[in-house]
Amino acid sequence: MKELKNALLYGLVIIQYIQSMYCYIPNKTPMYMKLDGANLKHSLITKRREMIFYSIALNTLNSKKVNAEQSVIDNKISSKDIIKYIEEEQTNIFEKSISSVCYISTEYSSMADKYNLNKEDLPKGVGTGFIWDKKGHIITNFHVINKVDKALVTITDINRVKKTYVAKLTGVDPDTDLAILKIDAPESELQVINYNKDVKPRIGQFAFAIGNPFGQDHTFTTGIISAINREITAPTGRKIFGIIQTDAAINPGNSGGPLLNSDGEIIGINTASLGMGVSAGIGFAIPISSALKSICDIIDTGYVQKAILGISYMERNPSIVESEKSGIPIIAKGILILDVPKQSPAYAAGLQGITRDEKTKKVISIGDIIIAINNMPINNPDNLNIILKNFKPNDKIIIKYLRNNKEYTTSLILGSYKGATFTLLENERGKNFDDERKPVDIPLKNLEPVIQPKLN
Repeated sequence: MKELKNALLYGLVIIQYIQSMYCYIPNKTPMYMKLDGANLKHSLITKRREMIFYSIALNTLNSKKVNAEQSVIDNKISSKDIIKYIEEEQTNIFEKSISSVCYISTEYSSMADKYNLNKEDLPKGVGTGFIWDKKGHIITNFHVINKVDKALVTITDINRVKKTYVAKLTGVDPDTDLAILKIDAPESELQVINYNKDVKPRIGQFAFAIGNPFGQDHTFTTGIISAINREITAPTGRKIFGIIQTDAAINPGNSGGPLLNSDGEIIGINTASLGMGVSAGIGFAIPISSALKSICDIIDTGYVQKAILGISYMERNPSIVESEKSGIPIIAKGILILDVPKQSPAYAAGLQGITRDEKTKKVISIGDIIIAINNMPINNPDNLNIILKNFKPNDKIIIKYLRNNKEYTTSLILGSYKGATFTLLENERGKNFDDERKPVDIPLKNLEPVIQPKLN
């Protein structure tokens, strides 16, 4: 009997859902009737919202206990009831998360000294962050605090009282557009973001963004997960993989804020939007699961431990003109090594870069071409970066490479890349981060850092 009544309740919702697809609910006007521009726009928007509401309702009925018997007997279920329920759920998500989301403002005072500009003429940056732990660590995007001299973090407690703190930098990972700040706030003022390591984003699920677009603090926008496994480019030029795409409005100022699921759990870090300075319905977020290792490394040590070969390599094939001018050949597959610094893991493994004439700088011989690591094919730089993420510093790997069109293998103990780049903000250890990357005297230089890797 109970199953029958539950089925009847499902039926009522499904009937209204189907009705919402074909009828204009507010005045029962069929959707196929001719409408003027304003009414048509209103009708379509209303229809989209109602279809979303009924979709959520069906999911809710499937996941939560509902008093089906009383609902069916009273026959009081209506679109208005469902809308009120959904609105209440969304409001609860916002209310429970607002105190975990921070307003970040940045200043560029040292740039005024460098270029002799007036400080009042310098723009101030705005971004978003969220509270990670009771120690005061704030997660945000690297590009939010890049090249800034001062960062202020404003938090809002449960009573909506705002307090602002000067932040120090714990560490950054520019390759994943991640930065961690720290504020000296009492634990009682810090509400940690809701995090569940087992939650994974799924296409079609609802997504909620909280941030400070254009400086408008604690703005709440809604949408869905439109796609997963997208690619975007980090501030360093490297690609970030596994990105979440959402149609929840992501505008300038949202960067570094949380993307939440319907349980109020963080699933991503909002980082970019596709458009000319305003939301175009395509926003991107870094999955929190992908950022977790970097977050833990930075909090524990101040930097991200990354396994590297210790080489500079071609990030892309040169054009015909570039090839003729530089003497660097176009290769079909693999990674062409440009430079192998001494004391690097690659140098210890016997790998070679290109050789140039000291006077003319012309290429005398090309470098080795890496084609596989542990029998995993290396086709391009992106492929290499993905594979290296599976290893830790000091791991031993087998490299297969080409030299003078002959195939060789060698073992290599991976080095460790640590350190941060480009930012001026003082870190919590009392010093400024500097750019530790060494330039390569090649027009088409690689993006892998060469940082005096540690060897066994």
